[in-house]
Amino acid sequence: MTITLEYVKKLMGWCPNTGAFEGRQYSDIGKIELDTLDEIRGRNGGLRSEPKKTSFIADILKLISGNITAQFLSIISVFLAVKIYNPEDIGISHLILSISSVLIIFSTFSYQFAIMLPKTEEDSANLACLCAILVTLTSLITALIMLFFPKYVGYLFNAPEISKYLIYIPAIIFLNGIFLTQNYWLSRKTSFGVIAGSKVINSVSTGALQLAIPIWNASPLGLIVGSIAGYGNADLFMLKGIREDLRIFKKVSLKKVKEMAIQYKDFPLFNSSSTLTNTISLQIPTLLLGHYYGTSIVGYFFLANQILNIPLGFLGAAIEQVFFQKISAVKNGNEPGGMKDIVGEVYKKLILIGVFPTILLLILGKEIFTFIYGESWYISGIYIKILVPWIFLVFISQPISSLYMVFDKQGVWFTFSITLLISRVIALVIGGTYGSPEFALGLFSFTGVLFWIWNNSYLLNLAGINKIESTKMFAKCMTISTIVLLPLILLKVFSVNFYIICLAVGLITPVYYGITLHDDPTFKRIFSALLCDVKNKI
Repeated sequence: MTITLEYVKKLMGWCPNTGAFEGRQYSDIGKIELDTLDEIRGRNGGLRSEPKKTSFIADILKLISGNITAQFLSIISVFLAVKIYNPEDIGISHLILSISSVLIIFSTFSYQFAIMLPKTEEDSANLACLCAILVTLTSLITALIMLFFPKYVGYLFNAPEISKYLIYIPAIIFLNGIFLTQNYWLSRKTSFGVIAGSKVINSVSTGALQLAIPIWNASPLGLIVGSIAGYGNADLFMLKGIREDLRIFKKVSLKKVKEMAIQYKDFPLFNSSSTLTNTISLQIPTLLLGHYYGTSIVGYFFLANQILNIPLGFLGAAIEQVFFQKISAVKNGNEPGGMKDIVGEVYKKLILIGVFPTILLLILGKEIFTFIYGESWYISGIYIKILVPWIFLVFISQPISSLYMVFDKQGVWFTFSITLLISRVIALVIGGTYGSPEFALGLFSFTGVLFWIWNNSYLLNLAGINKIESTKMFAKCMTISTIVLLPLILLKVFSVNFYIICLAVGLITPVYYGITLHDDPTFKRIFSALLCDVKNKI
């Protein structure tokens, strides 16, 4: 078959309106070799670099589309759930999920992160099977403990009311561990559409059961079973996307699995330990707030934390997944591009996106939360204002944190995570012993701010980004946001009616992001790509 430029354009989804390739990956082009494609691009108008850039954008768009849908459904689900469940029910279920989150780290020993790194598909398949074996063993061991010692575990957390729900933890571990394994395999294969679909399936299944079960009995069980069903259905959906890779998995052998386990031993030795400590750092407020103040306070905290992570977390997670695949390919020499340029571009976008809602929540967090969820949840609104600076710094750090793995700096990540964990425990113990929940969370958030500032600085230095440039970039974004939000700040200072303030927010938000789109060429490409994709579907 004769391979022409127009044929390649058609296969890759060329959009004449934007002059860019939209929405397809090299894996969609059958048996055409990558070298052949690069050769064609080089001979025809210097198209070599542009498809690579828009491929990155298209990957982000795929994950963003799935994440937006999933998070929109989550917002609706949370809104309805707080009308059905009381803070204690939500607190109990969150304790169960927090314990599960810590144990999930053990389930794969962080080998899922290594799936992205090998140059051959066979090695990656052996790593995926290694993860599946470890997940199964961890789930079985956990099941035995929860079956025979539920009361002891309940008293260990000073929450005996969770004892009868502990038996569901092994199922959560197994389904979540398989989800993580498939997620990274599909990321390697650039099957971001399947990943996006799995997130939607997860949200729909979780929300449907969590809202349906209370028809018979409103209890923490509805929230827990909903979470289990969500990951179970998402796993089944992702399996369909892996079926075409069965030929690769047929080459898996126990000998090769052992070799991969040894070759990537740094992941369980350093990354698994650091991921575990970082996960405990995230879950430690739930565990210690429950210990000092009870499950109701845990419920208030969970809702505040959840609402913050939905708008600020979904885009960061989507960019992180594509970013990790991109920089891994660049480091292996499979794609052109400079590490500094890629990291700098992503970092700037994260700041531009995150600064505006962060300042908005600092000004009106309590009022917005009370307006949406009711006066009975006003405590969660107070917690939002305390936590938002920390969440913002995590948001701009999350995607680029995969640089620790790319540059083999797992030891540094481990040290950072351990120190962060110890500091947070000290902060919460001091707060829990001598003050109110607000005081304890304030110390927790302040500690997180200090550590994630250092984390940002270190990662940018790894990528070769000038600290002065990054500081100027950050200051510029903060200045723009503050100026745009100045009318809103004045309305708040003069205690103007809340509905008028909401109207002002609706008017100011597009102004800010209009300025952002005007100044940032990549946002323009993303927006143009999205319009082109919609037009093609119509």
